[in-house]
Amino acid sequence: MGFFDRFFHPNTTNEPFVDSPMRDNWYQASSYWPSSFALITTVDEEGNTNIGPYQLTFPFEVIGGRSFIVCSRQGSNTETNIHQVKKCALNFVEFDKSWIKKIVRLGYPGQTTLEKMEDNPFTLIDSPTEGRAQDPLFPKILKEAFQVYECTFDSEQSIRDDGKTPEYMVLRIDNILLKKTWQENIENGTTRMPRMPIAYGFRDGHKFWFAEHKKPFWVPTPTDKGPKEEAVLYEANRLEPDSVQFTRAACKQLTGVPKPFIKTVLKGIIKQAKADGVALVDEDYVKKINDERNS
Repeated sequence: MGFFDRFFHPNTTNEPFVDSPMRDNWYQASSYWPSSFALITTVDEEGNTNIGPYQLTFPFEVIGGRSFIVCSRQGSNTETNIHQVKKCALNFVEFDKSWIKKIVRLGYPGQTTLEKMEDNPFTLIDSPTEGRAQDPLFPKILKEAFQVYECTFDSEQSIRDDGKTPEYMVLRIDNILLKKTWQENIENGTTRMPRMPIAYGFRDGHKFWFAEHKKPFWVPTPTDKGPKEEAVLYEANRLEPDSVQFTRAACKQLTGVPKPFIKTVLKGIIKQAKADGVALVDEDYVKKINDERNS
């Protein structure tokens, strides 16, 4: 049996299921939960930027509202700073094996910000967002990150506070910052994905498990299931959701547009709708635009 087979059994399909005891931190002590992680920057009472690595960070509100939920140990530097200052930034980096050990050390409990940051492998820079660089409440961000969520703690969205570990914090996303290459990648149809590291969490009292993955691949959206306008509706209403929305009937009029061009067509309709003061694109408005272009 080779190295790969010893750690990843080739096939367990025919094995019976057995019970796994419910332990604290069940997602890593009783099961397997691979995910990426965020490096959260916050500011302490002395104005120093702290970095805390967090695996348990998840999208919370995804339509209308935009927020993240973070599960943190009570009394950690990150939890303390977020409650005091209300501001933080979630930094996401690509895989670099030379960073992994130092990322783990950044999460070691019981250290002050200055103690843990002595071994920081990242470059702290000011946020490019207007007004943040001059305000000491806003933390610096990581130059090496490919993506940053700048957030404000939403203290009114309390999940639970029973005085026990962990602390559940809802962070409202103020800005999403992307390196130019990755922003253009999204705008131009997402032709590739960042090489994000994967964490399996803290195991056996003395190990942190990580993984890197091969080149991501994609599969096409099914065209033989559900109404054809569903994919158009999904794409249309996420382009500029705060200013222009599309009805299902409007999107049904656009199902004949070839997939490579649908985003361009939608952006053109949105631009025209803004010029006309139209906030809801319906079937009649799409017909009107088509008639004008064909006349």
